[in-house]
Amino acid sequence: MNYKLRIKHPSGAEFEAEGPAEFILSEKEGFLKALPAGETARKDPGRPAGDAKEQGREPDWTALADTKNGLTTLKNKHLGVKAGTAALLLLAAEYQLSGSRELSAIGLSKAVKASGYAPERLDRVLTKALKEGLIKASGTKRNRTYEITDRGLEIAWIEARKLNT
Repeated sequence: MNYKLRIKHPSGAEFEAEGPAEFILSEKEGFLKALPAGETARKDPGRPAGDAKEQGREPDWTALADTKNGLTTLKNKHLGVKAGTAALLLLAAEYQLSGSRELSAIGLSKAVKASGYAPERLDRVLTKALKEGLIKASGTKRNRTYEITDRGLEIAWIEARKLNT
């Protein structure tokens, strides 16, 4: 039986293999060994392994976002960040600060607006992120919930690092 594996690393490195499981595993190990030290092992999606804060790699989520009255908001409105990216950052900050991957559509909409962004309709703003697999949506209308995926956490992590520097 043939399998296919594709890895996109935040450093920009990409790996793709197709074939038997043993072949893919051996090639993957070679790829991971070729990456810079400290970049291969991950204890949590969206967080690099090791003490990354000392290395200057971990975004400072407490400097980027704040939680008041159960609502996580971005502390500053950043130039060049659109409402869709802000929503992704808010979902990632919610996960990093409180451990919850899910946020109701109404809660996310309030958080985006409280952060200084004024999207007309959140569902339309998040269409691209849904298609790219960065977030998942469940429920309908007022019961809709958004959940950030591992891939979404990685993208948000990269965006947060850009904003923290």
